[in-house]
Amino acid sequence: MTTDTTIDQTMTSDMFNFADMKEVSGDPFLNENTGFAKDERFYTLSKDKEGNGGAIIRLLPDSERGMIQRMFKCNANETKDGKKRFVSEFSPQSIGLPCPFQTKWEGLWNSGQKDEAKKFSRGVTFIANIKVVKDPAAPENEGKIFLYQMSGAIKDKIQKAMNPSEQDVALGATPKEMFNPLSGHSFKLSCSKGANGQINYDSSEIKQEITSIYANVQEAVADIKTNTHTLSGLLAPDQFLSFEELEKKLNWVQFADQQVAPKINTLAQSAGTAQEPVKDPVQEPVKQVAQEPVKPVQEPVQDPEPAKPSNSIDDILNAL
Repeated sequence: MTTDTTIDQTMTSDMFNFADMKEVSGDPFLNENTGFAKDERFYTLSKDKEGNGGAIIRLLPDSERGMIQRMFKCNANETKDGKKRFVSEFSPQSIGLPCPFQTKWEGLWNSGQKDEAKKFSRGVTFIANIKVVKDPAAPENEGKIFLYQMSGAIKDKIQKAMNPSEQDVALGATPKEMFNPLSGHSFKLSCSKGANGQINYDSSEIKQEITSIYANVQEAVADIKTNTHTLSGLLAPDQFLSFEELEKKLNWVQFADQQVAPKINTLAQSAGTAQEPVKDPVQEPVKQVAQEPVKPVQEPVQDPEPAKPSNSIDDILNAL
Protein backbone atom coordinates (compact mmCIF):
# COMPACT_ATOMS: atom_id res chain seq x y z
CA MET A 1 0.00 0.00 0.00
CA THR A 2 1.26 3.48 -0.85
CA THR A 3 2.37 5.38 2.20
CA ASP A 4 3.49 8.91 3.02
CA THR A 5 7.16 8.73 4.08
CA THR A 6 8.59 11.87 5.67
CA ILE A 7 11.90 12.95 4.17
CA ASP A 8 14.54 15.52 4.98
CA GLN A 9 14.04 18.83 3.15
CA THR A 10 17.72 18.85 2.16
CA MET A 11 16.98 15.88 -0.11
CA THR A 12 14.37 17.79 -2.12
CA SER A 13 14.55 17.23 -5.88
CA ASP A 14 13.97 20.24 -8.14
CA MET A 15 12.35 18.06 -10.75
CA PHE A 16 8.81 18.85 -9.66
CA ASN A 17 9.44 22.43 -8.64
CA PHE A 18 6.33 24.57 -9.23
CA ALA A 19 8.25 27.41 -10.85
CA ASP A 20 9.90 25.07 -13.36
CA MET A 21 6.66 23.25 -14.24
CA LYS A 22 4.88 26.59 -14.62
CA GLU A 23 7.40 27.57 -17.28
CA VAL A 24 6.44 24.44 -19.24
CA SER A 25 2.66 24.19 -18.80
CA GLY A 26 1.72 27.72 -17.71
CA ASP A 27 0.27 29.01 -14.45
CA PRO A 28 -2.80 26.87 -13.60
CA PHE A 29 -4.25 29.64 -11.44
CA LEU A 30 -4.60 32.28 -14.15
CA ASN A 31 -8.19 33.21 -15.00
CA GLU A 32 -8.11 32.02 -18.58
CA ASN A 33 -11.11 30.52 -20.34
CA THR A 34 -9.65 27.25 -20.85
CA GLY A 35 -13.71 20.72 -20.62
CA PHE A 36 -14.76 16.80 -20.68
CA ALA A 37 -17.13 13.98 -21.51
CA LYS A 38 -18.22 11.12 -19.27
CA ASP A 39 -15.17 9.24 -18.20
CA GLU A 40 -14.36 6.43 -15.83
CA ARG A 41 -11.11 8.08 -14.79
CA PHE A 42 -12.51 10.46 -12.16
CA TYR A 43 -12.09 9.85 -8.45
CA THR A 44 -15.14 10.06 -6.20
CA LEU A 45 -14.75 10.31 -2.43
CA SER A 46 -16.86 7.66 -0.69
CA LYS A 47 -19.35 8.96 1.88
CA ASP A 48 -21.34 7.32 4.65
CA LYS A 49 -25.10 7.77 5.08
CA GLU A 50 -24.51 10.98 7.06
CA GLY A 51 -22.47 12.43 4.20
CA ASN A 52 -19.08 12.12 5.91
CA GLY A 53 -15.97 11.00 4.04
CA GLY A 54 -12.21 11.34 4.08
CA ALA A 55 -9.08 10.38 2.15
CA ILE A 56 -5.44 11.38 1.72
CA ILE A 57 -4.46 12.24 -1.85
CA ARG A 58 -1.37 13.57 -3.60
CA LEU A 59 -1.59 16.00 -6.50
CA LEU A 60 0.51 15.00 -9.51
CA PRO A 61 1.63 16.73 -12.70
CA ASP A 62 0.68 14.91 -15.91
CA SER A 63 3.18 13.56 -18.44
CA GLU A 64 3.28 17.03 -20.06
CA ARG A 65 3.92 18.59 -16.64
CA GLY A 66 0.45 20.14 -16.63
CA MET A 67 -1.01 20.75 -13.18
CA ILE A 68 -4.60 22.05 -13.15
CA GLN A 69 -7.10 22.49 -15.99
CA ARG A 70 -9.86 25.09 -15.62
CA MET A 71 -13.14 24.24 -17.36
CA PHE A 72 -16.73 25.48 -17.69
CA LYS A 73 -19.65 23.27 -16.80
CA CYS A 74 -23.39 23.48 -17.47
CA ASN A 75 -25.58 22.54 -14.51
CA ALA A 76 -29.36 22.89 -14.81
CA ASN A 77 -32.34 21.35 -13.06
CA GLU A 78 -36.11 21.71 -13.28
CA THR A 79 -39.02 20.14 -11.40
CA LYS A 80 -42.46 19.62 -12.94
CA ASP A 81 -45.40 17.67 -11.52
CA GLY A 82 -43.13 16.20 -8.86
CA LYS A 83 -40.59 14.97 -11.43
CA LYS A 84 -37.07 16.40 -11.35
CA ARG A 85 -34.65 16.54 -14.25
CA PHE A 86 -30.98 17.40 -13.99
CA VAL A 87 -28.22 18.01 -16.54
CA SER A 88 -24.50 18.33 -15.84
CA GLU A 89 -22.24 18.59 -18.88
CA PHE A 90 -18.89 20.17 -19.65
CA SER A 91 -19.44 23.25 -21.77
CA PRO A 92 -17.76 23.65 -25.17
CA GLN A 93 -17.23 27.26 -24.15
CA SER A 94 -14.19 25.83 -22.37
CA ILE A 95 -12.54 25.85 -25.82
CA GLY A 96 -14.38 28.87 -27.19
CA LEU A 97 -17.23 27.03 -28.95
CA PRO A 98 -20.91 28.08 -28.61
CA CYS A 99 -23.07 26.45 -25.93
CA PRO A 100 -26.90 26.52 -25.91
CA PHE A 101 -26.98 26.69 -22.10
CA GLN A 102 -24.91 29.86 -22.18
CA THR A 103 -27.13 31.25 -24.97
CA LYS A 104 -30.20 30.54 -22.81
CA TRP A 105 -28.59 32.25 -19.83
CA GLU A 106 -27.64 35.33 -21.84
CA GLY A 107 -31.16 35.72 -23.27
CA LEU A 108 -32.82 35.53 -19.87
CA TRP A 109 -30.23 37.73 -18.16
CA ASN A 110 -30.38 40.46 -20.82
CA SER A 111 -34.18 40.49 -20.68
CA GLY A 112 -34.09 41.14 -16.94
CA GLN A 113 -35.12 37.61 -15.85
CA LYS A 114 -32.05 37.19 -13.68
CA ASP A 115 -33.49 34.69 -11.20
CA GLU A 116 -34.61 32.44 -14.07
CA ALA A 117 -31.25 32.92 -15.79
CA LYS A 118 -29.41 31.51 -12.76
CA LYS A 119 -30.90 28.09 -13.51
CA PHE A 120 -28.76 27.93 -16.66
CA SER A 121 -25.58 29.74 -15.60
CA ARG A 122 -22.32 27.92 -16.19
CA GLY A 123 -20.05 26.95 -13.35
CA VAL A 124 -16.28 26.71 -13.17
CA THR A 125 -14.49 23.54 -12.14
CA PHE A 126 -10.83 22.56 -11.86
CA ILE A 127 -9.32 19.19 -12.79
CA ALA A 128 -6.02 17.64 -11.72
CA ASN A 129 -4.35 14.24 -11.53
CA ILE A 130 -4.16 12.69 -8.08
CA LYS A 131 -2.72 9.54 -6.52
CA VAL A 132 -4.79 8.10 -3.69
CA VAL A 133 -2.57 7.54 -0.66
CA LYS A 134 -5.20 6.50 1.89
CA ASP A 135 -8.90 5.77 1.39
CA PRO A 136 -10.36 3.87 4.37
CA ALA A 137 -13.82 3.54 2.79
CA ALA A 138 -12.45 2.26 -0.53
CA PRO A 139 -8.98 0.76 0.06
CA GLU A 140 -8.98 -0.66 -3.48
CA ASN A 141 -8.34 2.90 -4.69
CA GLU A 142 -5.08 3.24 -2.77
CA GLY A 143 -2.03 3.53 -5.00
CA LYS A 144 -4.11 4.35 -8.08
CA ILE A 145 -4.04 7.52 -10.17
CA PHE A 146 -7.27 9.32 -11.05
CA LEU A 147 -8.48 12.61 -12.38
CA TYR A 148 -10.09 14.69 -9.65
CA GLN A 149 -12.63 17.43 -10.19
CA MET A 150 -12.32 20.05 -7.48
CA SER A 151 -14.33 23.10 -6.52
CA GLY A 152 -12.99 26.61 -6.59
CA ALA A 153 -12.70 26.52 -2.79
CA ILE A 154 -10.31 23.56 -2.82
CA LYS A 155 -8.37 25.08 -5.72
CA ASP A 156 -8.01 28.26 -3.66
CA LYS A 157 -6.60 26.30 -0.69
CA ILE A 158 -3.98 24.77 -2.97
CA GLN A 159 -3.17 28.08 -4.64
CA LYS A 160 -2.80 29.87 -1.31
CA ALA A 161 -0.44 27.16 -0.05
CA MET A 162 1.73 27.38 -3.16
CA ASN A 163 1.61 31.17 -3.43
CA PRO A 164 1.16 32.65 0.08
CA SER A 165 0.37 36.34 0.29
CA GLU A 166 2.98 38.84 1.43
CA GLN A 167 1.13 39.12 4.73
CA ASP A 168 1.18 35.36 5.25
CA VAL A 169 4.89 35.26 4.41
CA ALA A 170 5.51 38.02 6.95
CA LEU A 171 3.75 35.83 9.50
CA GLY A 172 5.99 32.88 8.75
CA ALA A 173 4.27 31.07 5.86
CA THR A 174 6.47 29.46 3.21
CA PRO A 175 5.41 28.20 -0.24
CA LYS A 176 4.44 24.53 -0.31
CA GLU A 177 5.18 22.12 -3.15
CA MET A 178 1.78 20.59 -3.85
CA PHE A 179 2.67 18.83 -7.13
CA ASN A 180 6.00 17.37 -6.06
CA PRO A 181 5.55 13.64 -5.30
CA LEU A 182 9.12 13.32 -4.01
CA SER A 183 9.27 16.16 -1.51
CA GLY A 184 5.89 17.81 -1.25
CA HIS A 185 2.69 17.92 0.73
CA SER A 186 -0.32 15.61 0.68
CA PHE A 187 -3.90 16.83 0.81
CA LYS A 188 -6.54 15.56 3.22
CA LEU A 189 -9.96 15.46 1.55
CA SER A 190 -12.70 15.71 4.14
CA CYS A 191 -16.42 16.17 3.53
CA SER A 192 -19.46 16.51 5.77
CA LYS A 193 -23.07 17.61 5.54
CA GLY A 194 -23.59 21.24 6.45
CA ALA A 195 -26.49 22.87 8.27
CA ASN A 196 -28.21 23.41 4.91
CA GLY A 197 -28.08 19.69 4.17
CA GLN A 198 -25.50 20.14 1.41
CA ILE A 199 -22.17 18.28 1.28
CA ASN A 200 -19.17 20.56 1.73
CA TYR A 201 -15.40 20.13 1.85
CA ASP A 202 -14.64 23.05 4.14
CA SER A 203 -12.63 20.92 6.56
CA SER A 204 -10.21 19.68 3.87
CA GLU A 205 -6.63 20.65 4.62
CA ILE A 206 -3.02 20.41 3.49
CA LYS A 207 -0.77 18.13 5.53
CA GLN A 208 2.20 19.99 6.93
CA GLU A 209 4.78 17.20 6.64
CA ILE A 210 7.06 17.09 3.60
CA THR A 211 6.83 13.54 2.29
CA SER A 212 7.55 11.25 -0.64
CA ILE A 213 5.16 8.74 -2.19
CA TYR A 214 7.84 7.14 -4.41
CA ALA A 215 11.14 5.48 -3.66
CA ASN A 216 13.06 7.53 -6.21
CA VAL A 217 12.79 9.91 -9.15
CA GLN A 218 12.83 7.15 -11.77
CA GLU A 219 9.86 5.42 -10.15
CA ALA A 220 7.93 8.69 -9.99
CA VAL A 221 8.59 9.49 -13.65
CA ALA A 222 7.59 6.01 -14.80
CA ASP A 223 4.27 6.13 -12.94
CA ILE A 224 3.46 9.65 -14.08
CA LYS A 225 4.28 8.93 -17.73
CA THR A 226 2.31 5.67 -17.74
CA ASN A 227 -0.73 6.35 -15.59
CA THR A 228 -1.57 10.06 -15.45
CA HIS A 229 -4.10 11.57 -17.85
CA THR A 230 -3.00 14.52 -19.99
CA LEU A 231 -5.00 17.59 -19.07
CA SER A 232 -4.63 19.00 -22.56
CA GLY A 233 -6.58 15.97 -23.81
CA LEU A 234 -9.62 17.23 -21.91
CA LEU A 235 -9.79 20.15 -24.33
CA ALA A 236 -10.09 18.09 -27.52
CA PRO A 237 -13.32 19.01 -29.38
CA ASP A 238 -14.54 15.40 -29.32
CA GLN A 239 -14.56 15.51 -25.50
CA PHE A 240 -17.63 17.77 -25.63
CA LEU A 241 -21.18 17.12 -26.77
CA SER A 242 -22.13 18.94 -29.96
CA PHE A 243 -24.29 22.06 -29.90
CA GLU A 244 -27.23 19.99 -31.19
CA GLU A 245 -26.78 17.32 -28.50
CA LEU A 246 -26.59 19.93 -25.76
CA GLU A 247 -29.65 21.67 -27.20
CA LYS A 248 -31.61 18.40 -26.86
CA LYS A 249 -30.53 18.15 -23.24
CA LEU A 250 -31.54 21.78 -22.68
CA ASN A 251 -35.02 21.07 -24.08
CA TRP A 252 -35.24 17.89 -22.04
CA VAL A 253 -34.36 19.52 -18.72
CA GLN A 254 -37.00 22.21 -19.37
CA PHE A 255 -39.64 19.53 -20.14
CA ALA A 256 -39.96 21.10 -23.59
CA ASP A 257 -40.16 17.62 -25.11
CA GLN A 258 -43.51 17.08 -23.37
CA GLN A 259 -44.86 20.36 -24.69
CA VAL A 260 -44.16 19.62 -28.36
CA ALA A 261 -44.95 15.91 -28.42
CA PRO A 262 -48.77 16.17 -28.87
CA LYS A 263 -48.42 18.67 -31.71
CA ILE A 264 -45.94 16.49 -33.56
CA ASN A 265 -48.16 13.42 -33.29
CA THR A 266 -51.21 15.38 -34.48
CA LEU A 267 -49.37 16.61 -37.54
CA ALA A 268 -48.15 13.13 -38.32
CA GLN A 269 -51.65 11.69 -38.10
CA SER A 270 -53.09 14.38 -40.36
CA ALA A 271 -50.44 13.54 -42.91
CA GLY A 272 -51.46 9.89 -42.78
CA THR A 273 -48.05 8.66 -41.61
CA ALA A 274 -47.23 6.55 -38.59
CA GLN A 275 -45.32 8.31 -35.84
CA GLU A 276 -43.48 6.66 -32.97
CA PRO A 277 -44.48 8.18 -29.63
CA VAL A 278 -42.01 10.76 -28.36
CA LYS A 279 -39.99 9.37 -25.46
CA ASP A 280 -38.01 11.15 -22.82
CA PRO A 281 -34.32 10.88 -23.67
CA VAL A 282 -32.34 8.86 -21.17
CA GLN A 283 -30.39 11.13 -18.88
CA GLU A 284 -26.73 10.24 -18.88
CA PRO A 285 -24.81 10.14 -15.60
CA VAL A 286 -22.97 13.22 -14.43
CA LYS A 287 -19.60 13.24 -16.11
CA GLN A 288 -17.41 13.54 -13.04
CA VAL A 289 -18.69 10.35 -11.42
CA ALA A 290 -16.24 7.50 -11.86
CA GLN A 291 -14.83 4.66 -9.82
CA GLU A 292 -12.01 3.07 -11.77
CA PRO A 293 -9.37 4.54 -14.13
CA VAL A 294 -9.28 3.51 -17.76
CA LYS A 295 -5.53 3.21 -18.10
CA PRO A 296 -3.53 0.32 -16.61
CA VAL A 297 -2.53 0.97 -13.03
CA GLN A 298 0.84 0.35 -11.44
CA GLU A 299 0.88 -1.68 -8.24
CA PRO A 300 1.03 0.63 -5.19
CA VAL A 301 4.45 1.18 -3.68
CA GLN A 302 5.12 -0.71 -0.45
CA ASP A 303 6.51 1.61 2.24
CA PRO A 304 8.97 3.51 0.02
CA GLU A 305 12.27 4.76 1.32
CA PRO A 306 12.92 8.53 1.27
CA ALA A 307 13.68 9.83 -2.20
CA LYS A 308 17.30 10.40 -3.15
CA PRO A 309 18.62 12.99 -5.61
CA SER A 310 19.17 11.72 -9.13
CA ASN A 311 22.59 11.91 -10.74
CA SER A 312 21.01 12.61 -14.15
CA ILE A 313 18.17 14.98 -13.32
CA ASP A 314 18.39 16.78 -16.67
CA ASP A 315 17.73 13.53 -18.53
CA ILE A 316 14.77 12.76 -16.29
CA LEU A 317 13.34 16.26 -16.75
CA ASN A 318 13.54 15.80 -20.49
CA ALA A 319 11.78 12.46 -20.13
CA LEU A 320 8.62 14.29 -19.10
